[in-house]
Amino acid sequence: MNLLKEAFFLLAAKPPLPLDRAAILMYHSVSAEADYFFNVESDDFERQMSYLAQAQQSVIALSELVRRLQTGESLGGSIVLTFDDGYRDNYDIAFPLLKKYEFPATIFVTTDMVGECDKRGMQHLSAEEMSEMHASGLINIQPHTKTHPKLATLSEMAAREEILGSKRAIEELLGKSPRLFAYPYGSFSEATQRLVGACGFDAAVSVDEGTVGQESDLYRLPRNSIDRSTTFAQFRGKVSTTIDQYYQLKHTLHV
Repeated sequence: MNLLKEAFFLLAAKPPLPLDRAAILMYHSVSAEADYFFNVESDDFERQMSYLAQAQQSVIALSELVRRLQTGESLGGSIVLTFDDGYRDNYDIAFPLLKKYEFPATIFVTTDMVGECDKRGMQHLSAEEMSEMHASGLINIQPHTKTHPKLATLSEMAAREEILGSKRAIEELLGKSPRLFAYPYGSFSEATQRLVGACGFDAAVSVDEGTVGQESDLYRLPRNSIDRSTTFAQFRGKVSTTIDQYYQLKHTLHV
């Protein structure tokens, strides 16, 4: 299946996104050292950012994309960069490259892990690093729950505590009111979506792949995962409507 996937992305046309579409990319760790499926090698990340710059792709903040969806404005064929969990390498490696290319990004932080080292031995962002990135105006820090549970499996009370607790933590750390949310593991239900809206969020991102259009549900916006399995051909497809064609083909073939 991996060979067929690679062949599809190599052969399929990759025109720029039409003006009525956008693509949200989902990163986690960016490092030359992390042994983690969701890690992207530092050199690969720079190649990807360079490609977006050379292709003159419009890279906008997730908050701007949400605003355009709310107002019905053109999405401009834009690309949005997001990072989940809040690893320190987002500061050490990704942040300098984002500044180099002047690309905005949103980092969704698991707030109980701020300044901590997780079970993989991976260090998470400190409050000081988050504050510096926030002050740059380029990075938008948003919540990703307190402890990274599968929200769809929790009671409403427990899910509310995870969501609101992480929102309050960001408010205390950065003095801002978070408006965007990311579901850990992409786990959510209709009840979870309603809860996120009731907690004051304007939108939430999922892990379902595909491009974004005016028909997209603001509380389950699709994102295209970029991880260590993502080849450069696949990356190019994930910033175009080729990703939609791929999933349409998979659905048709039932694979």
